[in-house]
Amino acid sequence: MPESTSCPVCLSADGYLCSAERYGDRDATLFNCQVCGRYAVTRTVLDDHDGLRINGLNKAKRAALSHQLRLSQMAKRDLRMLTSYDFDEAALRDLVLPSPIQQSANAIRAIGDYVSEHGEPIDELGPEFSALIGAPSRVSAFNLLQEIKDYGLITMISQQMLNGFVAMDINLSLKGWEHYETEKRGKISGNYGFIALKFGDPILDPFLQEHIKPAISGIGYNLIDMRDVAKAGIIDNLMRIQIRDAAFVLVDLTHENAGAYWEAGYAEGLGKPVLYICEKGKFDQKQTHFDTNHCTTVVWSASDPQKFRVELVATLRRSLAI
Repeated sequence: MPESTSCPVCLSADGYLCSAERYGDRDATLFNCQVCGRYAVTRTVLDDHDGLRINGLNKAKRAALSHQLRLSQMAKRDLRMLTSYDFDEAALRDLVLPSPIQQSANAIRAIGDYVSEHGEPIDELGPEFSALIGAPSRVSAFNLLQEIKDYGLITMISQQMLNGFVAMDINLSLKGWEHYETEKRGKISGNYGFIALKFGDPILDPFLQEHIKPAISGIGYNLIDMRDVAKAGIIDNLMRIQIRDAAFVLVDLTHENAGAYWEAGYAEGLGKPVLYICEKGKFDQKQTHFDTNHCTTVVWSASDPQKFRVELVATLRRSLAI
């Protein structure tokens, strides 16, 4: 039987309800929070970490974890189970909120998706909204909406109350719908590139860290792959977001990885600049799949990284007109 409790992630800081019950025959507790949604926590985490009140899990990290939980549910994955691995040093270091710009994009997308599905404005700002867009608190989410409204991208009725605020009748303006459609088509790009490749290769992995990423950094862009941003339970959804928002996409075809080809096709479909790379020995011997062997491909060799870096940077500058 569910019992009312304080959410161990958001601590029910805004006063919203949370219930807890035993998670079937598993040694875990199932929580149902109006802010974070439905998720489970192992008994080990609850016992060892005093209900998640562990060092490093400050307000911002709690909000980031709440955002992760909401993304997992949006992707319609299996119920997210928080284990000790979610609270080790590396996981906590990577637990960060989206930037305010990304929160704004998330808010516009959330409003547009809702109105597109239901055919009417959002009646009232729900308790889950801050977690949905990755805002640090409900107040921050409300203030962000006010700024988006001032930019003319949304319409809403807002009112300050003694116990907080109310946002009602939330919709996109015509300018906001234009922004929404542009963003959905991947025409709004971030300041990073995305690379699709086979993980765990003993030659390619160090080559990526020591030569490819530094070369990209030298022209003012970060370069990320799914290992930099992946969170449990939301890989597919997050991958699409990362490709959609990237300024360009690099695709390594050395191993003829099916996933890399899929990611290349997705990026090409969005109209993103896509540049292919391949290890020289493999390229000289077998080329690449016929669907890509006519595309611009920069070959790389671990024995001559400088030549590759020069050609990679020159090709990217041409593609990005920088």
